[in-house]
Amino acid sequence: MASCVCKSWSAYMSSDHLWKPLCLSHYPSLSSLRLIDPTVSYRRLFSLGHTAANRDHRPHSKPHISLSDLLFTIDVFHNDSLLLSLAKSSDELDRLDTDRQSGVFHFGVSVEDVAAEVPRSGEGLKVAWTAVLKGWRGVFSLIDCKGNGKLVGGRERWFSEELPAPGCCGAVATGGMGVVAEVGLEFCGGVGEGKMKVEKVSMGLLSIVSWRYLSVEDGLRYLHYFLLPSNV
Repeated sequence: MASCVCKSWSAYMSSDHLWKPLCLSHYPSLSSLRLIDPTVSYRRLFSLGHTAANRDHRPHSKPHISLSDLLFTIDVFHNDSLLLSLAKSSDELDRLDTDRQSGVFHFGVSVEDVAAEVPRSGEGLKVAWTAVLKGWRGVFSLIDCKGNGKLVGGRERWFSEELPAPGCCGAVATGGMGVVAEVGLEFCGGVGEGKMKVEKVSMGLLSIVSWRYLSVEDGLRYLHYFLLPSNV
């Protein structure tokens, strides 16, 4: 409110000198994000932390879809050649959270019976993850990513994309936080000629603020704004 008085007040009320001690006091873990991106203001970081802290106190609408309503497809290409194609319902997915009661939106599927080999370098890869509402009532692209991804530990390659905000009403429903989709390819070892065999594929939705996986309910609440737009 004070920043709306005049230009000089607006400049002062946006100053890092004002917001840095507040951010360090209330959200010290977010303050470290300045090491990654020095251009982000402490006012912005404080706002993100405040939004996340108050998310659970906001009334949330119940998602209009359940996991059993969804199919997930994963396609992996190399230079436009299809290497791997999966279509799985929720009961065919493995829950990857350690506490199954927590309901984290993080799933995996074994592909040991599929001869999918990808280049060890990751060059020329494209990964697509799509959510499909059963009965073809809606389709939403979660990831359509070209590139090497991020190699972790020599046995995993991860791909991620920031997802669009679901609009003003959806922003309230998801706590106003940004959402990132990720797909991980896990390998069982080398197969020669610079290639690795895919052993497992994992997929999940994360909060940009906390970099933790969303709950299943929050993930479904996010997805229903794109899969069932007429119900928003």
